[in-house]
Amino acid sequence: MFKFKSMTSVKLADFISRLFMRPSNQCPALPFAMDQDHMTRLWWMSGLFLLSVLIILIPAYYFDPRLLNGDPIWAKPIKFSLSLAIHFFTLALLAQQLERKRRTGILLTLFGYAAVASMLLEQIYISIQAGRGRQSHFNLETAFESSMYGLMGVAAVLLVLVSLILGLMIWRQDKSKKSAQGLFLGSVIGLVAGSILTFLLAGYMSMGTSHLIGETVNDANGVPLLGWSRTAGDLRISHFIATHLMQILPLIGWFCDRYQLPPKRVVLISSFILISICAATFFIALSGKPLFS
Repeated sequence: MFKFKSMTSVKLADFISRLFMRPSNQCPALPFAMDQDHMTRLWWMSGLFLLSVLIILIPAYYFDPRLLNGDPIWAKPIKFSLSLAIHFFTLALLAQQLERKRRTGILLTLFGYAAVASMLLEQIYISIQAGRGRQSHFNLETAFESSMYGLMGVAAVLLVLVSLILGLMIWRQDKSKKSAQGLFLGSVIGLVAGSILTFLLAGYMSMGTSHLIGETVNDANGVPLLGWSRTAGDLRISHFIATHLMQILPLIGWFCDRYQLPPKRVVLISSFILISICAATFFIALSGKPLFS
């Protein structure tokens, strides 16, 4: 009986390994086919760690009735955990377009580990502040919280900088090593444009005292799940679109490759539309008007 269970476990582990990993000398036919190198494992396990944190955060969300500025106190840690998990899964998947030697080189290794350290700092501090009933962002009330807010800014820069570097590395790789055109274009534009727009929007937000324009009181009736304001201009909407260009555009590009659509035309038009929406939501927020009323 014990032997049967052991053999079953080994076969299951081998199946999972074959499903998500590929030999290093193959091209990524699917976006989830991943190599067995230290950077892929680092980013993949970071994403899984962030998802595992939800085992604690989600019950806390339902059993802890406290509110902070009108929102459930555990909403922010949950949203950050999900967003960062998606970010690291994206890095692990899109990096497969690079040769293993470049993917595990000193540049990507240095910024990759810096991004993981930044994630740990942000996720742990945001969760601790939620448990204390205190704000993590826009909080300068004490010397410690002011210092941590500054450190979180540095951490945010490192988290986004690694995606910008990855996008540039994919763009500059040897033409003979490029993946299918749609995935290539979507990855480059998504990572580079998404990173730059995130830098600009997050930097603008950090100079203020809130992500809201024209409304500083509690806004308990925000958009479900996302929490965006229904009564004031909310800069988080444009920030959300900018950040998730990193996933949307590569997915559109892969879809074009998979179903034989004109990848260059579709990816470029999609990029123009999404970046325009990002800019429009930013200026709507600056006017102090809610996008959803």
